[in-house]
Amino acid sequence: MEKLLSPLARCHHHTQATEMLTVQQVHTAEAYKPECKERSLSWIPKGYTEGGGGHATGGQAAEDVNKSAVQRGCCCPRAPVWGVDRCNNVHAADIVFLVDGSSSIGKNNFLQVKSFMVGIAKPLAGYVGQTGIRFGAVQYSDTSRVEFTFTTYLNGTELLSAIAALNYKNGNTRTGAGLKFVADNFFNSATSRDVPKIAILITDGKSQDSVQGPAQKLRGQGVVVFAVGIKSADKNELALIASEPSRDFTSFVGEFKLLSGLLPLVGPRICSGAGGVYISDEAFSGPSNIQFVSQTSDLLRFRWSPAGGPVSGYVVQYTPLSGLGQPITAELRQETVSASQRTFTARELRSGTDYLVTVISQYPNSVGESTSAKQRTRSLPGASSLRLVRAGFFSLSLVWERPSSSFQGYRLTFGPRGQAASRLLELSLPADSTTTTLTGLQPDTEYAISLYPLFARNAASPSTLAARTRE
Repeated sequence: MEKLLSPLARCHHHTQATEMLTVQQVHTAEAYKPECKERSLSWIPKGYTEGGGGHATGGQAAEDVNKSAVQRGCCCPRAPVWGVDRCNNVHAADIVFLVDGSSSIGKNNFLQVKSFMVGIAKPLAGYVGQTGIRFGAVQYSDTSRVEFTFTTYLNGTELLSAIAALNYKNGNTRTGAGLKFVADNFFNSATSRDVPKIAILITDGKSQDSVQGPAQKLRGQGVVVFAVGIKSADKNELALIASEPSRDFTSFVGEFKLLSGLLPLVGPRICSGAGGVYISDEAFSGPSNIQFVSQTSDLLRFRWSPAGGPVSGYVVQYTPLSGLGQPITAELRQETVSASQRTFTARELRSGTDYLVTVISQYPNSVGESTSAKQRTRSLPGASSLRLVRAGFFSLSLVWERPSSSFQGYRLTFGPRGQAASRLLELSLPADSTTTTLTGLQPDTEYAISLYPLFARNAASPSTLAARTRE
């Protein structure tokens, strides 16, 4: 069992390595406050990071960067406030959300986007005011719509309520026009303050117009541009929009339900960009000691020891591993359970397959530590004792013994040895069969025969036989 690294900033463990959010492809990088580079998410256990692509294992990255952080004189807070995420020592900044409201998002996913926006704004809410932090928001599709300006909400509570109440727009994806609108109406020289300026793009698709010129204009106004992509967003386009170095200011998740997992990554960087120091509740111990209590061919049941602190719930993730031990990311599944839950049953799994299971603690405003373990599902029993009982010039008679588990029938494939799989002949046989005769065969020919029991949701290994007809 592998202990996973904390996803939030620690005073003595900093990382500027490019890492990944669980097994999703999330571009991370160092925080951009020069004197204190905050720790980014690192949920991949050692041995599961991708090799050859610049991805470092979390432990080595933390060790290497810790040395340089000490040399810089890291400014991490001496006394974190537990149970709350907060951006301290912020004086003033102007921050604009540029939010994709196109039809590909949909109303339900737009709720996830709004929740993410609230998560970004909440640590800064105490500093919202006329001379402090000011937020604006623009939602774009075919056209750009001002949701609120820098002067609309000068109270943190009202700001968070306004974000939660945003109405979904619908339409096409004209990201370039949205970037130009923000540059012209929020950061023009006539109205812009001499404070840190930040724009946060949130989009789920490739723009239907050019983004390069508008993005250059926005960055040329001194605006730090973050690009957050979801699902079908174009990663190259995100890099073209974001501030340089682009890997430091782009983030990506493959599903809307994973968007909130970016908060511990993006939130501290926006805080740093506004001149603040991010404080979180990450010091609580995470869940530990995953133990598998039962397993079948399609089920794994396990329990864990609880995390410390005011846990609001746990995210349980499970994904099959390839033959080389790498997570098959396309088959990652995730469920959220209550803080009181200590057991979980992963169902409808592949038989005879290794699974990586991860339990992640959740706090009211942040993601805590995680723990991981690996277990294999049981293999389904196949038909046994497949054998030849009679060979004719044009036929082969076979018998076998049935599997011990309940199943639905058989699929039998056969063909001359060496024949391509696409050209094999196939028979369907009822579950009560224990014998069959293959007819219409060629004389003096060796045949490769495979018998597959058919189960409701899974497949067993076939029984195989090589048999030759008479000459």
